Amino acid sequence: MTPKAGVGTVGGRATTPPATVTKVPGNRSRRPRGAANLREQVDMTNATAPGETRTSSPHPFDAELAAQWLALAHPSPRAARGEWSSAAKLAVLPLGRTFDAVRIPEDVVHAAAQSDEPSTTGSWLARHLSGPVIRDPGFRRYYVLVPPGTAQAWRARDTECLGDGTYLGVPRTDRIEVDERAPLAAYWSVPMARPGRLCQAADVLELVLLGHVLTGGDEA
Repeated sequence: MTPKAGVGTVGGRATTPPATVTKVPGNRSRRPRGAANLREQVDMTNATAPGETRTSSPHPFDAELAAQWLALAHPSPRAARGEWSSAAKLAVLPLGRTFDAVRIPEDVVHAAAQSDEPSTTGSWLARHLSGPVIRDPGFRRYYVLVPPGTAQAWRARDTECLGDGTYLGVPRTDRIEVDERAPLAAYWSVPMARPGRLCQAADVLELVLLGHVLTGGDEA
């Protein structure tokens, strides 16, 4: 079963396409052919040499390379590109094979970053997570991209890790700031610095715990 691209509902109300999620029980997407070379490249770029310190953006941001890698999550990468070319500039991608996504309320993220200013928050997330993060202003959430399988073990209050059987609305890779003409549209708070470089679950959990402490909540 394939969800309608870029459509979500909240309380029965249709929404314009922010980073929305649809669950499809028992559905597992097949990995598209022709992905081996790029995936091998990803394995190499994800490696950290002995003594190397991870940084938020070790290489210049390349929207095209990031798009190529993200499109591999779709059963038809060409279809994903078609969705990004639509007016919504959003592709609905299946989770659980290429990456999972931790959904975090924006107040938790803003408390941890001690700012709700988009560029300040984005810079803080880039330094502390070293991986891609989507912001969904319409529903006041952030989606942190993490390795596949993270959802199976994720436990943190007020958050959810979305994995297999779930779809996420992913903005086009060149949408890296708030669109003044569509201020509620999803965008990349932290772009993917290089193909396949994802946030680590331990770093995300640390952010969530910090945010809970600073908002006066109990630990997760």
